[in-house]
Amino acid sequence: MKATHTCPKCKHEEVLFLPQIADRDDDEKVRPLSAHVVHFDWKDDVEIGKLQAYACFACGYTELYTNEVAQIPWQKVPGAKLLTPRDARLTGRPPKT
Repeated sequence: MKATHTCPKCKHEEVLFLPQIADRDDDEKVRPLSAHVVHFDWKDDVEIGKLQAYACFACGYTELYTNEVAQIPWQKVPGAKLLTPRDARLTGRPPKT
């Protein structure tokens, strides 16, 4: 939807772009949802990978996209993995050499 502005589910050609997806934090402040937050005790937290959405105006199907994904320190995120087509678990075939 990001490139075509057409819903891949129902083929509707009206897509709503939401430049920021937000929620309230524990202090009731509205904050953007992010893929990763770095916590500091001595200054404000750093939010990396803020989320944007494209939503079909007809059926509501929604795609989320992450800004600055290459800057996310994914190696420090518990359970995060960088997946590639060479991952045999995804393809059911041995990795290419």
